[in-house]
Amino acid sequence: LVDCSASMYDKMAETKKGIVLFHEALRELQIFHEIVGFWEDAHGTLSNVYPNCFQTVIDFSLSLKPGAGANVMQLMPQQDNRDGYAIRVMSERLSTRPEKQKVMLVFSDGEPAAADYHEEGVIDTYEAVQQARRQGIEVIGVFLADGQIRESEREMMRNIYGQWNVIVPHVSELSDHLTPLLRKLLIRTFY
Repeated sequence: LVDCSASMYDKMAETKKGIVLFHEALRELQIFHEIVGFWEDAHGTLSNVYPNCFQTVIDFSLSLKPGAGANVMQLMPQQDNRDGYAIRVMSERLSTRPEKQKVMLVFSDGEPAAADYHEEGVIDTYEAVQQARRQGIEVIGVFLADGQIRESEREMMRNIYGQWNVIVPHVSELSDHLTPLLRKLLIRTFY
């Protein structure tokens, strides 16, 4: 899952590069995967109606095909992000997959923020992560910083994802942090 909220405007180009490299590694290893951008349409919100958008740029059926990585470049910063909802939607999709090990990476640059979602956004996202884990889906938060990492941001990631979070100080270093993560996940699969 890739946060496509407006706050990603200065990080999206580097984020896409890192995700394409990760996609290519997964493709070479013949690991099915899907890449989906998510955001909430802030202009379409009404009382208790929050239109969330999902943009699947690589679906499971295309994930092993050469050249599919270019589709990641379609992701663009949009508006708000309601992470808990996005995690629940993707958990449902993953739960139908036949693979024994299911992993969801959530790329984001901060706290979930959407209409009527500020205070409870972290709690809702935490609950969505816990629900996914009870379904056997490993959920890992990948925090994309802009060079400065505040202790409050580290704490927020720990509160939501527990020990399964990766802090990327500079988004240009994303691939440097994804390679060891992939290695760790593969070791867990085979041992």
